[in-house]
Amino acid sequence: MLNLLELVTFDCPRTTAQLAEAAAINRTVAHRLLNTLNERGYVSRDGKVFIPGPMLRRMALVADQCGIPLIARPVLAQLSAELGESIVMHRIDGDDAVVVEQAISEAEVVRVQHREGARHPLPMGASGRALLAFQPEAVIKRHLGRAEDPVELGRLLAATRESGIARSKNELQRGVAGLAVPLHEPAGIVRYSLAVLAPTQRSAGLDTKVGKLVEAQRTVEALIADKGR
Repeated sequence: MLNLLELVTFDCPRTTAQLAEAAAINRTVAHRLLNTLNERGYVSRDGKVFIPGPMLRRMALVADQCGIPLIARPVLAQLSAELGESIVMHRIDGDDAVVVEQAISEAEVVRVQHREGARHPLPMGASGRALLAFQPEAVIKRHLGRAEDPVELGRLLAATRESGIARSKNELQRGVAGLAVPLHEPAGIVRYSLAVLAPTQRSAGLDTKVGKLVEAQRTVEALIADKGR
């Protein structure tokens, strides 16, 4: 069952027959085990194929709150105090970016605030593109194939990879601008992004905050590396 769950998680989408073959088990056994996983919410059916289910997402979110977002929390709080703006951490979840941690500045009456657990598509917003730009090529190609303007999305992702910074303005919410950076883990993967978000009336000053954002990025990456030792 665990083998099937891993196959669904990392090699989805696959049919029952494909999963049975990959797991080297009888198709009837695979069908029974997948039904159990489906009933418990660990996998979901999407037509004839299986994809990760809501229980995995809930477990990942809980694990996040006890893992990397927890060790990054003081860095977010310090950065928010220094910049006077809101700092938000997102985690990749399937084709979405999900808010897992944030530090809200009270330096300004008008400020940006998200709801933890809120999600949006990876190609949208600075936080999403900071994640998507550093995913495997197959993932990027899949999103480019779905995009309304694949040329523009490709340009934005290439610019993000080159500079290490993603930018957005009036995308997910009107009146909000953002800068985001990826958080590179020792294994070379990117699962989290870190962003400074501000009302558009203060967006002209965002570029002056890049240095502090990059410093925080490096601090969090060092904490992640230490945690893994």
